[in-house]
Amino acid sequence: MITTTDQSEDKKANLKKLREFHTATINELGVSNFFLLGKMCYLDKGRYVVSFFHSEISKGQDIFIEFTNRYNVPEFPERTLYRWRFNPHFEEECEKTGESDPAKVRYLVPKDELKVVKSYSPAAIIQPEVVINSTETDFEFSLPDPEKDPLISELTIRDLAAILLQKPVSNKEWLNSIIKNK
Repeated sequence: MITTTDQSEDKKANLKKLREFHTATINELGVSNFFLLGKMCYLDKGRYVVSFFHSEISKGQDIFIEFTNRYNVPEFPERTLYRWRFNPHFEEECEKTGESDPAKVRYLVPKDELKVVKSYSPAAIIQPEVVINSTETDFEFSLPDPEKDPLISELTIRDLAAILLQKPVSNKEWLNSIIKNK
């Protein structure tokens, strides 16, 4: 994982780390020759946008993006990967910055035009070997009906808080037991 201490590293080295992190996900989409960038997302005229240089947006291919700082260090722990679908009409449809030098003109793409490809949980990044589908545990607990999982519609706000905070504050003893023995 790239950390803020990596800010002194070269932007290209950090971009390489971004590519390594997202390659498997992009390959799962069937995209072999992909274009990935670290981009800053910022507020412009009341909306969040990402800006592209002409050399980036005119390649004729989709652009994969993770929000980073100027050093290509990820901004958010969930490491969300976005995809901007190539638009051959970007010249007419994208707002441009008012730069007088054509090499410095940027094309603004609203964040809501980006499609989420995958959002990673911080736990998945730290512990990628976690087995999700396992039914075996190294501790004992009992569900109200062991033959049937409880319905998610029976989840209370207190239960959700217990799960998110990882604190055994639920009124469901079996849920508290899971949390205590994580």
